[in-house]
Amino acid sequence: MLWLDGQPLSIALRESFLVWSAIEASHIMTLMLFVGTIIMVDLRLLGVLFKNTPISAIEKRLLPLTMIGFAALVITGLILFYAKPLTYYNNMYFRLKLIVIALAMINIMVFHFRVQHSQGSWDDQPKPPLSARVIAFISISSWLLVVILGRLIAYGDWFHCATVDEGTLLYFFSDCPQLGGH
Repeated sequence: MLWLDGQPLSIALRESFLVWSAIEASHIMTLMLFVGTIIMVDLRLLGVLFKNTPISAIEKRLLPLTMIGFAALVITGLILFYAKPLTYYNNMYFRLKLIVIALAMINIMVFHFRVQHSQGSWDDQPKPPLSARVIAFISISSWLLVVILGRLIAYGDWFHCATVDEGTLLYFFSDCPQLGGH
């Protein structure tokens, strides 16, 4: 990560107040779009909102926005990481966020490849089957946890390697260098 941190564009991005702020704001705004649309679909899958609207109609309207939000999130997230690779790489909350994102993506795949195949039979029901509701609950929980962990990234400096005891779980998750030159 040290080589990435020293790249001229990486340095320029992190030292530019306006560009950094614009990218970070774009990341947060597209996060709101992405998570907001997912939560609306998930609340319909839970049978909480839009009970009289077929799930397919909600998906048809919202999922294109979700995909746009996701693409923008990935792009802005990669730029943010590129600008401060050492800051994020050694941040426990950033690492946990990536794990939760991976689990949330697996949850989406399970829905699309296992649960959604029978959607035609329950598409317009006010309360979808238990499998769809469980997936929706996991989805809402996962994405809310991603938002919380993302916010906590700013406070990741609570666990600097110099302040964490070697051999502890926090030391491991922060990927602190081993003493003795290892």
